Amino acid sequence: MFRYWIVFTLLFSWNSAFAVEVSDLYTAKVALNSQTQRDQSSALKAALKAVLVKIAGDEQVLSNAFIKNEVQHYSKYLTQFNYLTDNGVNNLVASFDENKINQLFFQENLPLWGKLRPLVLFWVVTEDGLKRRIISETDESPLHDEISALATQKGLPVILPLMDLTDTQNIQIPDLWGRFIDPIKLASQRYAPESVVIIRVSKNAIFTADEEPTTDCNLLCKQSAISIDWHIVTTQSDKVETGNQYKGVDELVLMKTVMSDITTHISQRYSLTTETDHDLIIDVANIDSLAKYVDVTQFLDKLSVISSFKLIKAEGNNRRFELTLMGSADTLFASLKLNNKLKQYVDPLSGQSADDIPVFFWGTE
Repeated sequence: MFRYWIVFTLLFSWNSAFAVEVSDLYTAKVALNSQTQRDQSSALKAALKAVLVKIAGDEQVLSNAFIKNEVQHYSKYLTQFNYLTDNGVNNLVASFDENKINQLFFQENLPLWGKLRPLVLFWVVTEDGLKRRIISETDESPLHDEISALATQKGLPVILPLMDLTDTQNIQIPDLWGRFIDPIKLASQRYAPESVVIIRVSKNAIFTADEEPTTDCNLLCKQSAISIDWHIVTTQSDKVETGNQYKGVDELVLMKTVMSDITTHISQRYSLTTETDHDLIIDVANIDSLAKYVDVTQFLDKLSVISSFKLIKAEGNNRRFELTLMGSADTLFASLKLNNKLKQYVDPLSGQSADDIPVFFWGTE
């Protein structure tokens, strides 16, 4: 239901990229073999690892030596857990303390990805023999279900196209397979994503001699392969960035690797650098009431990229704030572009200097 609500909302959002506040970042669901103490302990460790990956946006966080050690002491971070059965599968659902997890990232100077995350539109084209098709939001297939499950696991807001009459008029399969930017951007516009990902899945690939799988496999799969590659474009760019290509015999396994790549790529743009604090001065030029001032300060207080701020000057309708950032100003500007509440103003007739104080307007459309 949530994914359909997003699509419904986006149909009316033509002018700006859409962001989603991701809930349950500090909660994870993992499979449970039994409710014995040993299996419960293993499941809780797996749940903590899943949460750490969601917060970092990158599985490399689990390579940190201190993080590895802390996973063994999961009870320090655990707030609650319960058992859940889905379609006959036993699961454990565990929640962890947000402040303690964040402090762990600060202690190790690890990038931390906030709750406000960019919406990503996936155009997924599959090829089997001479037949190609686009995976839609309503598609009933294991690949569709795997993409949805992985997006939830990664904390990445993902939608798939409706493939209704509007989509079929705006884009054709060869446009996606050939990664032609103009029709892709035209068809994607109605969903107002921050980034667009094109994924190509082909069952027509061939293994080279050095690529043949080493796992048990019949003669047929040693001769043919499944190939998946991905490409990405942001709404601010007309450049298609090429990701990695993978070959194997299981498209769902390959999709897990592709999703990890994509999540890492996107999170690096928005993650907060906990290593160093940076100061930035900004002006908000249209604060003409106490209510608007309160709205602005509450907004700044909720931004995870800002560790603290203070008002340093008030003149007319202009309010000047000094911000202490967790990371760079670019990270802040990228986060602000995910919503319409605080928009930067750039005078097109005047030259912009690196020393100029950025000017913003509150609540303008």
